[in-house]
Amino acid sequence: MKIEQSEVKDLMAVISITLEPADYQEEVAKQLKQVRQKAQMPGFRPGMVPAGLVKKMYGKGILADVLNKLVGENLNKHIEENKLQILGDPLPNDELTKNIDLDHEDTFTFAFDIAIAPEFDAKLNGKNKVPEYIIEATEEMIDKQVEAYTNRFGEYTPEDKEKGTKAEVKPCAVDAELFAKVYGADAPKDEAGFRARIKEDIERSLAEESKYRFGIDVKAAIMKKMEKVEFPVDFLKRWVLATNEKMTQEELDKDFDKMLDELKWHLAKDQLMKEYKIDVQKEEVEEYAKRIAKMQFMQYGLMNVEDEMLANYAQEMLKNENQLRGIVERLVEDKLFEAVKAIVKVETKKVSQEEFDNLFK
Repeated sequence: MKIEQSEVKDLMAVISITLEPADYQEEVAKQLKQVRQKAQMPGFRPGMVPAGLVKKMYGKGILADVLNKLVGENLNKHIEENKLQILGDPLPNDELTKNIDLDHEDTFTFAFDIAIAPEFDAKLNGKNKVPEYIIEATEEMIDKQVEAYTNRFGEYTPEDKEKGTKAEVKPCAVDAELFAKVYGADAPKDEAGFRARIKEDIERSLAEESKYRFGIDVKAAIMKKMEKVEFPVDFLKRWVLATNEKMTQEELDKDFDKMLDELKWHLAKDQLMKEYKIDVQKEEVEEYAKRIAKMQFMQYGLMNVEDEMLANYAQEMLKNENQLRGIVERLVEDKLFEAVKAIVKVETKKVSQEEFDNLFK
């Protein structure tokens, strides 16, 4: 067997694999023997079909399978042993691969195009400025949340057509009963404490929004460093079409820029994960899922769900592969953004909720 790789040029290279009879004949003979032992044909006892007849019927298919397996294994082995950082998958080079004639040839050469990942540096430093927005929890926000609670736990009066009245909700009083319904056994004792607790909840939620925006701005700063990184665009387009049979050229042309940005972010993230030694543990994934579950319950006014219920809800969530993958990706990015925060120059800006919301328009 002979494996050759061309010189890398414009992030492209060709790997050629040549197989000679000594590389495949033993395996082909082994498989033909196995087929003969099981073969059943009229006029012959089981396992006694002539070897020549078995070879005539099955030899070409077995040879093709053996060649494909050997090529695949040794192509991957070459890539791994030479620590090649490739983009996508190797693609057959039709120009350099001769038409395979299994009937008349015994030496076969297969050629593959590979794309090498470009070199780049996605790391930020103290010269990079990233804004961090602090959203202020106003008295108006607290008033609106108090109003929302009094309406949620208020008295519902159904519609009465005979009396001509409409359905309505009469807000409940702001008292100890309401505090207990919202916060359970450890509820505040008075209205001042109730409002203070609400303010804490609001600020915790706003801090999450601020954290989310910080991540967006960090990602933008990293992606700016990736703008001038060159990629083998023609190969990538060819690879996308080869691995997505239903995609049309028109769809590819429309979506390719977005795909390329996703690839850039994936490569940058991988580099930074190694740089900052970021990994995610099973316990962290479970805890994050519980946090999501808790927030979902809070949206329905359930502020004090028992930990066991949250844990069960989280475990059900993690059985979904897409949700599990999404949580792991979010955890990785959260850790990445925290690592970057310690390096860049953070510019703190206090803003109102309206000003913050306008950042997304």
